[in-house]
Amino acid sequence: MIYNPKISIILRTKNEERWISQCIKTIQSQTYKNYEYIVIDGKSNDQTLKQISKYIKHIDYFKKICK
Repeated sequence: MIYNPKISIILRTKNEERWISQCIKTIQSQTYKNYEYIVIDGKSNDQTLKQISKYIKHIDYFKKICK
Protein backbone atom coordinates (compact mmCIF):
# COMPACT_ATOMS: atom_id res chain seq x y z
CA MET A 1 0.00 0.00 0.00
CA ILE A 2 1.36 3.40 -0.99
CA TYR A 3 0.91 6.21 1.50
CA ASN A 4 -0.49 9.19 -0.40
CA PRO A 5 -1.62 11.85 2.09
CA LYS A 6 -3.62 14.83 0.94
CA ILE A 7 -1.78 18.07 1.53
CA SER A 8 -3.10 21.63 1.68
CA ILE A 9 -1.42 24.37 -0.29
CA ILE A 10 -2.47 27.71 1.12
CA LEU A 11 -1.60 30.82 -0.83
CA ARG A 12 -2.17 34.20 0.73
CA THR A 13 -2.17 37.04 -1.77
CA LYS A 14 -2.21 40.81 -1.80
CA ASN A 15 -1.29 42.66 -4.97
CA GLU A 16 0.47 39.67 -6.52
CA GLU A 17 -0.64 40.34 -10.10
CA ARG A 18 2.90 39.97 -11.40
CA TRP A 19 3.54 36.55 -9.83
CA ILE A 20 0.22 34.78 -9.22
CA SER A 21 -0.18 33.07 -12.61
CA GLN A 22 3.31 31.58 -12.49
CA CYS A 23 2.76 30.46 -8.90
CA ILE A 24 -0.46 28.64 -9.79
CA LYS A 25 1.07 27.07 -12.90
CA THR A 26 4.03 25.84 -10.87
CA ILE A 27 1.77 24.18 -8.32
CA GLN A 28 -0.29 22.55 -11.07
CA SER A 29 2.82 21.18 -12.77
CA GLN A 30 3.90 19.16 -9.73
CA THR A 31 3.84 15.39 -10.05
CA TYR A 32 2.20 14.96 -6.65
CA LYS A 33 -1.49 15.52 -7.29
CA ASN A 34 -3.22 14.70 -4.01
CA TYR A 35 -3.62 18.24 -2.76
CA GLU A 36 -6.18 20.90 -2.13
CA TYR A 37 -5.41 24.42 -3.21
CA ILE A 38 -6.61 27.29 -1.06
CA VAL A 39 -6.24 30.97 -1.99
CA ILE A 40 -6.94 33.80 0.44
CA ASP A 41 -6.77 37.32 -0.94
CA GLY A 42 -6.12 40.25 1.38
CA LYS A 43 -7.88 43.07 -0.47
CA SER A 44 -5.70 43.26 -3.55
CA ASN A 45 -6.16 46.48 -5.48
CA ASP A 46 -4.36 45.41 -8.64
CA GLN A 47 -5.29 42.66 -11.14
CA THR A 48 -4.56 39.74 -8.78
CA LEU A 49 -8.20 38.68 -8.58
CA LYS A 50 -8.56 38.79 -12.36
CA GLN A 51 -5.52 36.53 -12.70
CA ILE A 52 -6.86 34.14 -10.05
CA SER A 53 -10.22 33.93 -11.83
CA LYS A 54 -8.48 32.31 -14.82
CA TYR A 55 -7.63 29.34 -12.60
CA ILE A 56 -10.62 29.32 -10.23
CA LYS A 57 -11.87 25.91 -11.44
CA HIS A 58 -8.62 24.38 -10.13
CA ILE A 59 -8.85 26.08 -6.73
CA ASP A 60 -10.66 24.13 -4.01
CA TYR A 61 -11.40 27.12 -1.81
CA PHE A 62 -11.15 30.84 -2.45
CA LYS A 63 -11.74 33.60 0.06
CA LYS A 64 -11.47 37.35 -0.35
CA ILE A 65 -10.82 39.22 2.86
CA CYS A 66 -12.91 42.38 2.83
CA LYS A 67 -11.94 44.16 6.04
